[in-house]
Amino acid sequence: MLHAKNETIYCAGHEFIFPRQTVDKGLNSNNYCLADFIAPANDFLGTFALTTGHGLKELTSEFEKDNDDYNSIMSKIIADRLVEAFSEKMHEMIRKDLWAYSKNESLSINDMIKEKYHGIRPAPGYPACPDHQHKDYIWQMLEVEKNTGITLTETRSMFPAASLSGWYFSNPKSKYFMISS
Repeated sequence: MLHAKNETIYCAGHEFIFPRQTVDKGLNSNNYCLADFIAPANDFLGTFALTTGHGLKELTSEFEKDNDDYNSIMSKIIADRLVEAFSEKMHEMIRKDLWAYSKNESLSINDMIKEKYHGIRPAPGYPACPDHQHKDYIWQMLEVEKNTGITLTETRSMFPAASLSGWYFSNPKSKYFMISS
């Protein structure tokens, strides 16, 4: 179990400190922080890391040796789309089966694309959480390198390419946002 206070999520002895939105949104508008979507006591937060990039570098190198830029680019695009699709499928499984907070959810593909479901899956390095350092704890907590073979570079880029990591938030009020404009 975990909980949040102000801009901090307390999780298994670790503190995820998230920035609060700095955009001037006018009166009666909230400046969001990811910690706002975690309860003050006894809540859940899913953490994930996945890849479809194993073998991709070798495959694209072969295409490039043959001056086949088209298949090299298409391989990268397909791997990127697949990892996003797997992340989306995992999120759906959490909503409907594992945590079952939306077990009767029945969304069309278009509604899923429009994110008409409850919850979000933000990732370190993206607008709601620009700090890549959070990946360090995700790697430690999930033993990502050991379990998936995904490594982090010195700048915390994920290798192989076509890899994702982040969190699953279940709060029905959670939404994607940018920290600053």
